[in-house]
Amino acid sequence: MKPMFSLKNSFKCIIIVIAMAVTFSCKQTNHKEQLSHINGYWEIEEVIMPGGEKKDYTINTLIDFIQISDSTGFRKKVAPQLDGSFKITDDSEKIKVKIEDDKVQLYYTTPYHSWKETVEKADETHLIIENEDEKIYKYKRYEGLNLEE
Repeated sequence: MKPMFSLKNSFKCIIIVIAMAVTFSCKQTNHKEQLSHINGYWEIEEVIMPGGEKKDYTINTLIDFIQISDSTGFRKKVAPQLDGSFKITDDSEKIKVKIEDDKVQLYYTTPYHSWKETVEKADETHLIIENEDEKIYKYKRYEGLNLEE
């Protein structure tokens, strides 16, 4: 009769446990990494409607400024000025961040409305968010006006 636990079986179990730990820790790191990239100034590039129709934004008079810290923050519309400064609008949306269904969810509230958006991608240069109406917003990091070109 063979023993139920052998060194070979124990080694396999250890490898499986390590692989699972690495897999789950990578997902957590991914969320933290996404959140670290969300802060800053974002300019809409395009919106993809639920039916696939695309709307391009080549000129934006307003851009989004997002600031999140410790799972709460805000989003404001700002208007870039020729001197590199911004005019800040009075509008502000409070943000609460939650990780649900292995995705970063942004819960927005204003005095008039509340809604949720899902972060599909966030890196140094791009932000992709899907709202509850299944519209996908593609942003690029705002780089400022370059009048010398």
